[in-house]
Amino acid sequence: MSTSTVPTTHRTLLAPAPDMPVPPLWVESLWVIDWLALRLSPVYYGWGVPRGDGEAVITVPGLMCPDAFMLEMHGWLRRVGYTPYHSGLIINADCPGRLAERLDKTVRQAVRDTGRPVRLVGHSLGGIIARRVAIDQPENVSQLIYLGTPLQAVQAHPRVLAAGVFLAAAGMFLSGRDCRCFTLDCRCGFTAAAAQELPASVRRAAIFTKSDGVVDWHNATEDRVRLNHEVGGTHVGLPYNPRAYRALGHILQDRRQAC
Repeated sequence: MSTSTVPTTHRTLLAPAPDMPVPPLWVESLWVIDWLALRLSPVYYGWGVPRGDGEAVITVPGLMCPDAFMLEMHGWLRRVGYTPYHSGLIINADCPGRLAERLDKTVRQAVRDTGRPVRLVGHSLGGIIARRVAIDQPENVSQLIYLGTPLQAVQAHPRVLAAGVFLAAAGMFLSGRDCRCFTLDCRCGFTAAAAQELPASVRRAAIFTKSDGVVDWHNATEDRVRLNHEVGGTHVGLPYNPRAYRALGHILQDRRQAC
């Protein structure tokens, strides 16, 4: 499938690479298999998963998803010994800069509640929003874990791109602000801030699937190989994937720095 050239005056962040094969988006409808597999897996009940010690873990949903989309993971984190928090975004369908401000408040509240830095687990675009907050307040964020987040280049399936651009345009119309969300001309400062290097104090890891029908999996991995964890399954189903849960449990226990 050919892609049209985007004018440099309004370049989009959520764009497929010119040579990126467009995966069949219908494959993502199989996410329910991930959900069923989770319910049938011992990991769902915490068996064989390292226990936490009450640290706060904030889950951040992906594009167009509400906080409730991460509800299964929220309950699981509590069962294995962590203090889970929803992101406070309500739904990830607004200017990412404003969403980052909401997550920023949730992080500060969790730190006040627990007296310790928090962990952030972000699905897809939620991982980019979490990254922005980790960059802004590294003293309050000890770890950042991505689930299918486009790290190397913010690229997505063309249909997902269209939905994201539509939501951004609708948000600008309703708010009366021209934030130019999801573009390199972003006026709220989100794009430039999220592109900065993470502080060395923030541990990080990436969970990805090569059968991702939304994000090019090559872009959903970290440069350092040991930080990457392949789990299979769908992009949409990553918050329900039992292999992702098992990987997450071990990542949360890994105290090593990224280097």
